[in-house]
Amino acid sequence: MSKQTYITHIVQQVNKVTERCGAIFVYGENIDYGSRLSGLARGLTVNPAGRIQNVGNCELTHVGVGLGILLDGGQAALFGKQLDFLVLGLEQACDTFNFIRAYRPRSTWGSFTIFVIVCDQGYQGPQSSLNGAGDFASLINIPIYCLNGADDAAGVVDRHFASPGFRIICLSQRQFGAPALQVPAEWHAEDDSLFRYRSGDDATVVSLNFALRDSLDMNDTLVGAGVHSDVFHMNFVPGADLTAVLQSCRRTGKLVLLDDSKTVTKFGDILIAELSQSGADVEVLSFCRRGCRNEDYGANEDRFMPDHARALAFLRRA
Repeated sequence: MSKQTYITHIVQQVNKVTERCGAIFVYGENIDYGSRLSGLARGLTVNPAGRIQNVGNCELTHVGVGLGILLDGGQAALFGKQLDFLVLGLEQACDTFNFIRAYRPRSTWGSFTIFVIVCDQGYQGPQSSLNGAGDFASLINIPIYCLNGADDAAGVVDRHFASPGFRIICLSQRQFGAPALQVPAEWHAEDDSLFRYRSGDDATVVSLNFALRDSLDMNDTLVGAGVHSDVFHMNFVPGADLTAVLQSCRRTGKLVLLDDSKTVTKFGDILIAELSQSGADVEVLSFCRRGCRNEDYGANEDRFMPDHARALAFLRRA
């Protein structure tokens, strides 16, 4: 484990891009004073051709500005305090971007990236607890990356931030002060829809959203019991090639899904559907939260806790 925290590592990776990318407009509410978006923008820098700008409270306009810059061939990055408020910008993110991709050639696009905090640390209340990046991916049909470890954060930011197109990069506030997760990826897909962190023939473990730490913790328990698994993380990338993880599932015959989001529909369900349609003989155990009870919308612990003993019993079952 590194002494560097999750959030300082991500800011460092962002600065590596903004140092070299040329003219870029970086903006957000309280981006340059106060808490600096709970630390998300603390230490943020740009090259001399770039600009960091504090803006007012109007997410609909913020997203529209970013798409306008993309449409004009420029580069923009919006930093958002929480995913909850990005709902206010969905009309622009869906309808305006749909117009752009329908009528403007991709070769003319600039770049627009939204970095946004997901408030998943608990005890935040109804306007600071939307944990549903998968729903945004479904509505907008754009890549949405959830940064979990040092390796995937470095790779996603380097390969996608400031590149042509529109994407959202989500960060887990629960992990802000935690040491950066220093677990190198053994392999990753070209579009970063898939990362593989461990290899084994007994099971396939797949994490989504911000469940990679939970998946690796579970894998440590399984390894201690003599069960060795392929461990993947999936991001929300439209049209992703899932061949690697599907082949793993067919080889191991056991799939364990971990998804700490609160969406009703799950991106991991695509795996189950693909396996079922192909007639693959694969058993599935899912640790997922689907929606919330009324009381879950208030302040509560909001902790995702997959059952290691249940997973081990499932994987040992003949």
